[in-house]
Amino acid sequence: MFAALALMMTVLFSGIATAAEPAQFIPISYTAPDRAAVDSIKAGNHDCPHCMLAGANLDNTCVKNGNLTGADFSNVHAVLMCMSYANFTDVSFKDANLSGANLAHANLTGADFTGAKLAITSFKGTDLTKTKGLTQAQLDQACSDKDTRVPAGLKAHMCT
Repeated sequence: MFAALALMMTVLFSGIATAAEPAQFIPISYTAPDRAAVDSIKAGNHDCPHCMLAGANLDNTCVKNGNLTGADFSNVHAVLMCMSYANFTDVSFKDANLSGANLAHANLTGADFTGAKLAITSFKGTDLTKTKGLTQAQLDQACSDKDTRVPAGLKAHMCT
């Protein structure tokens, strides 16, 4: 024990090891969700255009038929969320977890699904042709039907 301490002191004070460089931090962009908007949705309000919901937990909530145009759903946890028939024009779903969410018949024009988790997400009857960031891997995990339209080059995964 004493030998290890002596060796460490020798290294620290002999010039071999000088003061360590300050730690380099990588800046991370984070925007907190608007708590009032999150609480409003959890209370049953289905309309929240341009809301800042990034990072919120919206599991098992419902915005069916709602207007959420331009809202930020980035990094949202929305497992089993009822989102059918709602207007999500120009919404960001970047890195959101939408597993089991129901987006059937929703308006997703301009919606960005980059990095979103879409396991068993329902896109039945939904037009996805004007969305951004969708991949075949995401669609392979999601559920579609004969009325679902997907971007050129991608194939819908049919669920019964």
